[in-house]
Amino acid sequence: MKIDCIYLKTNSQFGQYLSPWLQERNLNSSEYKNKIEEADEGIDGIVIFSENQQVDRDTEELKNAFDRRQKPVHKIDINGTVMVAVSNLDLWLERNRCKKVLFVGDDVLVKNPNLERLFNHLK
Repeated sequence: MKIDCIYLKTNSQFGQYLSPWLQERNLNSSEYKNKIEEADEGIDGIVIFSENQQVDRDTEELKNAFDRRQKPVHKIDINGTVMVAVSNLDLWLERNRCKKVLFVGDDVLVKNPNLERLFNHLK
């Protein structure tokens, strides 16, 4: 993966789910402190993981904060086609030159087997 650091929300089940995956791949990670007003400090872009394009209010507010600061936003529906999601993420990272990216997703995603399937295909 072409990322230097992945930021994860503090105390989220989604973040806790991804931590072992990041360690296995020797990817740097950092905690995101959930402050909307400082949403993009040191972060190049945001990747939003969802089920059927549904996101919670907090994630929508975070997306809007990045939009206002003209930071790149990418959405991945984990119930979609895996290879399309993987290639689109690679293209988005390359096109926007994002090196420090915030990964966010609702906590209910960790119960969906498609999340594991998706992350098994990401390199």
